[in-house]
Amino acid sequence: MTSKRTSLLIPAVLSGVFLSGMAFAQQATPQYGGQLVYAQSGEKFTLFMGRNTDQSAQDVWLNACETLVDMNEKNEITPLLARSWTVSADRKKVTFKLQEGVKFHDGTPFNAEAAAFVFNEAKEKKFLYISLLEGFEKATADSEYEMSFHLEAPFAALLPTLGYRPLCIFSPTAYKTKGEAGLATQIVGTGPFVHTKYVKGEYTLFERNKEYWQKGKPYLDSIKIIIVPDASTRTAMLERGEIDRTVQLGDLELARLERNKSINVRTVPSTRQFYVVLNHRIAPMNDPKFRIALNHAIDKAGIVESVFAGRGAALMKAPTMTDGVVAFTDMRQPGEDTIFPYNVAKAKALLKEAGYEVRDSDGFLKDSKGQRLRLKLWTPRGATKGDYQVAQLVQTFLTQLGIGVDLTVMESAAFSSAMNQGPEDAKYDMALLSWGIPTADPDQPMMYFTHTRAWKPVGANRMFFSDAEIDRIADLAHVEIDEAKRKEYVRQWMARLLVTAPVIYLPTLNLGLAGRTYLKGDQILAVDNYPAHFAWFDKAEMERQGVRR
Repeated sequence: MTSKRTSLLIPAVLSGVFLSGMAFAQQATPQYGGQLVYAQSGEKFTLFMGRNTDQSAQDVWLNACETLVDMNEKNEITPLLARSWTVSADRKKVTFKLQEGVKFHDGTPFNAEAAAFVFNEAKEKKFLYISLLEGFEKATADSEYEMSFHLEAPFAALLPTLGYRPLCIFSPTAYKTKGEAGLATQIVGTGPFVHTKYVKGEYTLFERNKEYWQKGKPYLDSIKIIIVPDASTRTAMLERGEIDRTVQLGDLELARLERNKSINVRTVPSTRQFYVVLNHRIAPMNDPKFRIALNHAIDKAGIVESVFAGRGAALMKAPTMTDGVVAFTDMRQPGEDTIFPYNVAKAKALLKEAGYEVRDSDGFLKDSKGQRLRLKLWTPRGATKGDYQVAQLVQTFLTQLGIGVDLTVMESAAFSSAMNQGPEDAKYDMALLSWGIPTADPDQPMMYFTHTRAWKPVGANRMFFSDAEIDRIADLAHVEIDEAKRKEYVRQWMARLLVTAPVIYLPTLNLGLAGRTYLKGDQILAVDNYPAHFAWFDKAEMERQGVRR
């Protein structure tokens, strides 16, 4: 996958009129009216973007809350609430010219003061995403529609980071009136739809914003996002026309849906990779030999075939990074189909070096004192396609090696809460998660996932992994303005990850989206977003299919 990026690598001015629907290859004139019903699998534990980085929540926010810049299907950065920007000579100040005449859904004006407040508040109150804005000092309102970002050092990934959905601009007035608790159940932004109802665990409802700043949009009257945890149920609802689109379907179900002429199935490679968190605060996970052994103990190709029918996932070519991410380099050894290929003999040899081997006829790995090796593995079920099945296979492969693995399945909200604990409170040995890169830029995993400063609850370093060389390389790449030098830093970072193995690296997901063919203009993005806020219905085709809602 190739990508064209607008970055801060050179001083630049980008301006011009932007229409968010320009990336859609529309074959007909959009029609107005109708309610889109979109089924998702998981419940959102909060709608307040400052306390929730759940990937599926981004398809909820984008209907009502907009970012300064946007990302299209080619991973290109395009203007949104910011219509242009300039970069200072020292690249430590970025000035945005904002759209004029835009209002929040509570009637208050969107301007530089409002935008600056949101980012400054994020820093002061330590919103979950603030670690992504590494080096952010403050935002200032220079005039009514001109705002500047002030940085401690050049930040090559600022623009793609500002396109990350949780960094959308909410109403300061609503925030000051309702607080975080109030915005946990109501989104108040500038988007094409107004958030009108939220029933926890059931649905979120949006109505057309009649005063939306992009004239003539949106086309739909409303969008209803419903929670249906079971994939087979979502499939049946789509086939019956009870819903218009859904994601996270099983790959065998997608294959069946492809034969249905009334349903459109799209798949794209993603930036999302499964991994198993290893808590480095607990022995023996603090030993890199042990961690590398676990990586070789897992049959990744077997997971792709058995869980994803050989089509819904792919073997990873590098740790944490995927093809669509800027500065990606294939890190596989010559002749190998993946990093850390399945090798039981090598896994056993490394475990022996780490002090664990089978010492008697029971077949269990034990330390030198005869203590059996037993670990706890936590997993959600349905948070990401195939997660529970992948966790079961990880348990199986490790058990076959002689490691006792106790698998605990947790519902989504409880799992998210348990995985957001700091080093003193985290109770897991291992946990199955998936990691996506919604900015399609390496800065996020480097600074937010593997850096020592990113230990939970601040960032996403749930491993409590710390490596001075990793931190040094990440810091260099973070400020490097030369693309070739930055790519080399990223390559060095990935090479070091192969030596330290902070997690168990598992396959990369292919994303799938299924929708009725009368639905036009919706998207599937490699960064695991499925925008439909500028979608529309072909009413004649809808009538032909007998769908009436």
